[in-house]
Amino acid sequence: MRGPSRHHQKGIAALTAILVVTIATVLAVNLLWTTSVDIQRTQGILLQDQARLYDLGGEELAKSLLTKDFREDPDGPDTTDETSIVIARQFQDGLFEGWLVDQQGLFDLNSLVDKATTKPDAEAKEQFVRLITLVDPENPVDRTTATELAEAAIDWIDPDDSTEPSGAEEGYYTNLQPPYYPANFWFTSVSELQAVKGFTPELLDKLRPHITALPLREAGGRWPLNVNTATDLVIASLVDGLTAERVEALCPYELLEQVGARVCTNWEFETITAFNDQFALVSNGVPVPQQIPVDLKSSWFLLTVTTSIGTTRSTMYSLLERQEGVVTTRLRSFDAN
Repeated sequence: MRGPSRHHQKGIAALTAILVVTIATVLAVNLLWTTSVDIQRTQGILLQDQARLYDLGGEELAKSLLTKDFREDPDGPDTTDETSIVIARQFQDGLFEGWLVDQQGLFDLNSLVDKATTKPDAEAKEQFVRLITLVDPENPVDRTTATELAEAAIDWIDPDDSTEPSGAEEGYYTNLQPPYYPANFWFTSVSELQAVKGFTPELLDKLRPHITALPLREAGGRWPLNVNTATDLVIASLVDGLTAERVEALCPYELLEQVGARVCTNWEFETITAFNDQFALVSNGVPVPQQIPVDLKSSWFLLTVTTSIGTTRSTMYSLLERQEGVVTTRLRSFDAN
């Protein structure tokens, strides 16, 4: 038999060469693509790290402002003008913006359960019920439903398995799809409330500007409410029968964008006695319950800082505590995109 012709051999060699070139090209393109993706990923990580450093710089700036405020007037009252601070800095590659919100002008979810007894705080529960009924005047929550919501929040915190009359414990949550367990611990964030029975995203959005979740006091009891920085609905929730319109007579409440609620601006109570006297005028003589401590000073502040560098964006949340002019970060978390 005659072997393959020379022409046929040349054809096979050409096809082999084309196949080799094709494979090499595919490998080169794939290597180039992988390298490009790795470079972009590395750049993204570096920009994200840079943005977080700017976030932390914003935190240090906020701390210095709070320290300065205390040193300038250590015995004076804290007001919205002093504690709801907006900070913004432009730099070469982008900018960061931040704002402080006084957390002692809000209702503390963790006050629903007494630290010492781990039992529900009756007055805190009643105040929370009133607050829930006030937050959505267009679609108000009735008192019965508000009570059920408050009792569910209490069961979420308290360490026992005994269910409040309309609350919910492990048996309710483990039968959901997907199932989960109640925390049986203090709230660390108001967002946690969305996992509690009955709290819809819509209701949480309405409540969010008026509530907070603070660490427990070493001495026990509730953190005092700063009446100078409290939102109008938190003030209205102090006793039965008050509304945002009624408390308007206390001071010029205005919508503050960074708070997301109406707060007292450009005015302040110099003493608790002055507040109590004014409050009696709008509450028909009903005083603030003794179980609800009120004050003119604040120790807790929430800082939100957002840094933008090109298409990279980083947001940091810092819970700051100020004691005797010393400001300490107690909780910090990041969002990134």
